[in-house]
Amino acid sequence: MNQFTVMMTATLLLVSTSTEAQMLVIARDDERAAAAPAPNFTGNVHIDRLFPAADPSDVGGGVVAFEAGARTAWHSHPRGQTLIITEGTGRVQRWDGPIEEMQAGDVVRVPPDTKHWHGAGPRTAMTHVAITEHEDGAAVEWMEAVTDEQYNRASPGAMPTTQAAPQAQSASQPPPGRSGAAGNQQETLVPALAVYTNEVLYGDVWQRSELSARDRSLIIVSVLIATNKPAQLWGHLGRAFTNGVLPIETSGVLTHLALYCGWPTAVSALDVYEQVYTSRDVDLAPLRAALDPLPVPAWEAAREQDTNEQFATLAPKFTELTNNVVFDDLWRRADLSVRDRSLVTLAALAGMGDDDQLDFYLRRAVESGLTRDEITEAFTHLAFYAGWPKATRAMAAPARVLGTAPTPPR
Repeated sequence: MNQFTVMMTATLLLVSTSTEAQMLVIARDDERAAAAPAPNFTGNVHIDRLFPAADPSDVGGGVVAFEAGARTAWHSHPRGQTLIITEGTGRVQRWDGPIEEMQAGDVVRVPPDTKHWHGAGPRTAMTHVAITEHEDGAAVEWMEAVTDEQYNRASPGAMPTTQAAPQAQSASQPPPGRSGAAGNQQETLVPALAVYTNEVLYGDVWQRSELSARDRSLIIVSVLIATNKPAQLWGHLGRAFTNGVLPIETSGVLTHLALYCGWPTAVSALDVYEQVYTSRDVDLAPLRAALDPLPVPAWEAAREQDTNEQFATLAPKFTELTNNVVFDDLWRRADLSVRDRSLVTLAALAGMGDDDQLDFYLRRAVESGLTRDEITEAFTHLAFYAGWPKATRAMAAPARVLGTAPTPPR
């Protein structure tokens, strides 16, 4: 048992004791081991029942180790469950939602009476501490087994009946993980692509420290919206939440891209947004809350003067909308920081191949807090989602605008 598990066990045992004097109980490691009951699990699973619920506490806990491909059956807990991932990479899914990745260090809270399953990845083992509260002596209600088809698809329940649902279901994959992210279709039909997917894209690029996982999710969600790929957007929008992007921020991304990619492109993503928000039980009220505008950027006066000189005589209405709607309103909306808005804009422009527009936004991005190295890393990552030719053309812009000399250490 690792140090983390020992500490968690000790903490929970302390919580479960009353203030009255009690007998000290030591549950020896070799006395607790128990195999998983076969009807409730698929594959090889080992359970170490750390401690039962003991009066006056109603909390019990155990360590569950899943070999690759192993998982629980569908089940629910009357008072919910907390999973602390201690080793490896696995999957968790509620009945009406997509499969989500979980990995060492993650803490997953399963709400009460929520039908779900959890287990290892297809090619990765996973171990978690499970902390469960009892209600009237019951801690779990077991249901049917998770089929292989459900295990390898994004949503086994009834999809919302929207235009995007068939696309999202037929092309669905689990959100990207460190291995096994390619899915069965790639593994079977195009094994070379599966190697690139698992080892290069998710095993290397997604793990690079040059950008945070949150920034990478913002980039990929933006590229998928800009290039009108709603089927792939499903998993990455869910992963964006896992990586720390807030719903108000993802909604801000879609609003922003309506101006930069066009209304039809933004509207095409709405069905996927609705499905993911519903599966995540997103509280929609904050999305309608009024927000104070951000301060006017230092570069705005020069930008407005330049726009007026170029277009005021030729297209006065376009000039008015550019100044008042795009820059004085959209760019000052507080649902995205100016830095994030710059990152989203650069990703969308590069993804669409509009590299002639990049110079202006590159300068604004640097002024807003993005570094040259972060920008080039963003273009490196989106090469896998928009294609190498577009990324190559985009990469010429920071070389042209920001220079190629090594960036001094910060």
